Amino acid sequence: MPPTGRTGRLRKPATEPRHVIFRDREIVVVHQPGSSAHSLVTFSDLTFRPDGTAFWGEEVATKLGLDTIGIVAKRENWFPRASMEAAAPAIRQALKPRAVTYGYSMGAHGALKHAALLGATSTIAVAPQASIAPSDVPWDERFHRYHRPAMHRDMQVGPADFAPFTAVIADPYHALDWRNAGLAAAAGPIHLLRAPLSGHAAIWLLAATDTLEAMLAAALAGDAAAMRAVLRQRRAQSGQWFRLMARAAFGRGHARLADALWTRAGELGVAPAVVRYERADALADRALRLIALGRPAEAAEACRTLAALSPRAVQRVGRAAHLLLAAGAAAEAEATFRRAIDLRPQTADLHLGLSLSLVVQGRAEEALVAAAQGHAAVPEDIDLASHYGHLLNATVPARQPEAEAVFRAVLAQDPRAGQALFGLSTVLAARGAVAEAAVMAHRAAARLPGHADAQEWHARMLLRAGKAAQAERMFRRLLHADAGRPGAHLGWADALLTLDRRGDAIAALRRGLVTLPGDAALTARLRELTAPAIRVRTGIVDRLRGLFIRGRGAARPPGG
Repeated sequence: MPPTGRTGRLRKPATEPRHVIFRDREIVVVHQPGSSAHSLVTFSDLTFRPDGTAFWGEEVATKLGLDTIGIVAKRENWFPRASMEAAAPAIRQALKPRAVTYGYSMGAHGALKHAALLGATSTIAVAPQASIAPSDVPWDERFHRYHRPAMHRDMQVGPADFAPFTAVIADPYHALDWRNAGLAAAAGPIHLLRAPLSGHAAIWLLAATDTLEAMLAAALAGDAAAMRAVLRQRRAQSGQWFRLMARAAFGRGHARLADALWTRAGELGVAPAVVRYERADALADRALRLIALGRPAEAAEACRTLAALSPRAVQRVGRAAHLLLAAGAAAEAEATFRRAIDLRPQTADLHLGLSLSLVVQGRAEEALVAAAQGHAAVPEDIDLASHYGHLLNATVPARQPEAEAVFRAVLAQDPRAGQALFGLSTVLAARGAVAEAAVMAHRAAARLPGHADAQEWHARMLLRAGKAAQAERMFRRLLHADAGRPGAHLGWADALLTLDRRGDAIAALRRGLVTLPGDAALTARLRELTAPAIRVRTGIVDRLRGLFIRGRGAARPPGG
């Protein structure tokens, strides 16, 4: 949990020591008895880990004398239903008659998902994920890699999960957070509270002890209006709010306003070191926004400034390199990645970025060498290994067996690694193992729902496996989402031909050429399907005529 800012008044500490009331492979549950008339149930965020009887939110809970249940995840597991059901009897036995579930990000999902299970009367969820399942939120890829189908079955929050009073706090200008909040709100009676321009860090608005105390009281009273009033008041008095606003202002190009806001944040107690860190992050935000606005030259300049702020700080130099690559400055990104790798050679994303910057510059062999060196330095990194396998497969066909070995090694480490499944499918298909390739393509598509290339490849493999009708539907869906994919147009036409719908295939190719005029592959395929068959028929007639003449000659009497 973030630092609590102003502490508020202290309460009488609990006379009973905190203790663990449940543990399994996924979670630890700690009970801290308190003098409050209600209980607080906190769910840890993505990075908090078990440490004795520590729990997320313990500082503010202790200061307020709250009877608290702290549920701590042992890993990025989003509080699996099986573990929570096993823990629920012990938790419910320890709870007071009224209880509030409370969490941020991953913890906010837990607070929403398990409120009814624990018998909570209220929930405060800050920047929650409605789900991390790719099939539920294909548009939010931030946490897909943590999804485990067996563990996270029926993961999306729904009305049966919620407490009688539920409040979700999120930033309406943070597209992914707000969409998740909206998905949760659409599922049932939820009060959606806005925290403008706070980003994914909206939890800072509740960091002060007196603020959380007021929010808990309002939640227990079922008073959403009072919660909104607390948030408005908090914004006017909070150094953290001024810090967040300064970062948002700088990211949108308002440098003078940002300076004034940072100054005010310092006056309200935000440490100078925090402000310095925020200024650096704000430069990265500004670069991202300039890239989105189509102003790559200005974005690159912001990246240079970011890298120069702390030339020995690998995180900043590496982030500047990634942003330079996104801005289209591949050569400069390459040099910056190399600087960052010199600072910390064991960082996988830097090796991956270096290899990608070389790919963009058309230096495929050097990109492969860079990926190989990175894989040797950090062999356990799944993303880097998968990238290396794809380059082996695409750059040097003779090394496809080596690519297959890399992909299989990744899948031995994580059977759900989508890029490795995708790559292995292409290698298997190239050597004729169509049945296994189709299975891998299906699994890759399930793990990479937003990856158009993986989806198109899956459709292709369905077609090769004789499932033309299914392939046709998939190609059609792909084109509905993105009509600018020539491979999908060709695949759709091939599927229609397989289904003996030649006229529809020709019409599909013509529609493709309306979207992609002059595309060579579509043009050639259309010409092939619409070319007149005169020559073929003439050839048949000529052969028949020859046979007829020869036959007639053979039947003519000698000397006739």
